[in-house]
Amino acid sequence: GGSKKAQKQLLKAQSAGGGTARLLHGDWCTQNFISGRALVRAYDVRRQLRTICGRPAEKNGLGMDVESSSGDDVERFLKCVCAGLFLQSAARQPNTNVIKGRGSGDVFSTRGRYKTKIGNTEVSIHPTSTMFARNPAPQCVVYTELLVTKKTYIRGVTQVREEWLAEVAPRFFNKTS
Repeated sequence: GGSKKAQKQLLKAQSAGGGTARLLHGDWCTQNFISGRALVRAYDVRRQLRTICGRPAEKNGLGMDVESSSGDDVERFLKCVCAGLFLQSAARQPNTNVIKGRGSGDVFSTRGRYKTKIGNTEVSIHPTSTMFARNPAPQCVVYTELLVTKKTYIRGVTQVREEWLAEVAPRFFNKTS
């Protein structure tokens, strides 16, 4: 699509040494609703992480193979996210409020109410999240940010499987809870 074309134009401009690389980068970011400054910062952080992770352990690095990837294995990637954010996990809770049903009886609403696994705080997924109002709602999530207003919200939400928590952090979660 359009992003590949913009990237090719950017590469051509950079190789030609022209001063239009910033303009093309800025145009591409504007067209794709991305903050150019945040994108550059993310690139810098990635480069730093790659350097630290790839450096040998004897030189204060982690000695990791930075060329490897989870590829198409989404579960492997999500387990890594789960391992990094297990302290910030929450499970969906049934609502005690009854919604009057039509014909088949009353229904309990479970939409949007979660309890943090650590701290047992009631939270809701922030309305700006792509997980907000998802049908069906995720049973278990990890999150990057807790936002307290009149209501406590979680942002940076990723759906995970509850059993992964016990797998990646057995000291915090046992398989029976």
